[in-house]
Amino acid sequence: MWKNGSSISLSRFILACSVFLLLIVSGCGYHLGHGVGNQTGSTLYVNVPMFQNKTTEPKLGLLVTRAVKNAMLKTPGIQVVNDAQGADIVVRGRIIRYRTRTTAFDQRAATEEDVELSVVIQAENPMKKKPLWRDTIKASAAFYLGPDLTLNRSSQDRATEEASPSFADILIGPL
Repeated sequence: MWKNGSSISLSRFILACSVFLLLIVSGCGYHLGHGVGNQTGSTLYVNVPMFQNKTTEPKLGLLVTRAVKNAMLKTPGIQVVNDAQGADIVVRGRIIRYRTRTTAFDQRAATEEDVELSVVIQAENPMKKKPLWRDTIKASAAFYLGPDLTLNRSSQDRATEEASPSFADILIGPL
């Protein structure tokens, strides 16, 4: 019995709280919608051709495309296909900006930099050749600098590879 005199038993109170929490928790969370091209909720077949590199940074199209494909391959409900005709959606990308920005330094030199990427991504219906949506997405990742220029370049490439899957993560939401 409660202090105010109500006769709700402790077990009913616990049951009511459990049901309430279950309803709240089940309504919150990540949802892979497949809202653009596949309304049925079945496997979504996506073609991702090589992203166009409009920057002066070499290998960027390959690095970003590979990272986006790998992130999609890890996503349940999405299958990456090589043929645009067998796809529900074709995702095209154009890398329009690449820059490094110093974020930390000591008395002698820069010690940390960020890689910043901007990509225009467009999803289209391959049968109608009609854009479904288009957006500019930005991503960045940090890397440390040292006295060895070769290692610095390797760290910069690794930071580019780390930033690239975030394009897929952002992209997968509307799919």
